[in-house]
Amino acid sequence: MSMLSTVCRNLFGGPATLMYPVKPREPVARARGQITLNESLCDQCGNCVRRCPAVAIEIVKEKKQWILHPDRCIICEVCADACNRNAIEVLPKWRTPFYEREQIVFQSRGGKEVKEKAGECPTE
Repeated sequence: MSMLSTVCRNLFGGPATLMYPVKPREPVARARGQITLNESLCDQCGNCVRRCPAVAIEIVKEKKQWILHPDRCIICEVCADACNRNAIEVLPKWRTPFYEREQIVFQSRGGKEVKEKAGECPTE
């Protein structure tokens, strides 16, 4: 009799999975999707670089660049916790899949935040 209830539930219930490309999954509360930087707050102290367990962050002080390697990043939020100025933020939206190892470069020009196209990270 228990099998009959399972068959009826599967027959008349909705689908168990989502039609992914058509209907994307909404992130759950406190989901860790991707790392982003507010360059106007970053003073390039290097705390995030020293604390990152995956060695996914670089700082080039001469060029005032903050470089993230998303293929190495495990989104553990240690860099965000280590940042004294709260310049690093963990967004709940997942990054789109990538096929090549590219880096995300944040660079400040004229006081405005600019993301260069070297594996640009969507933040919508």
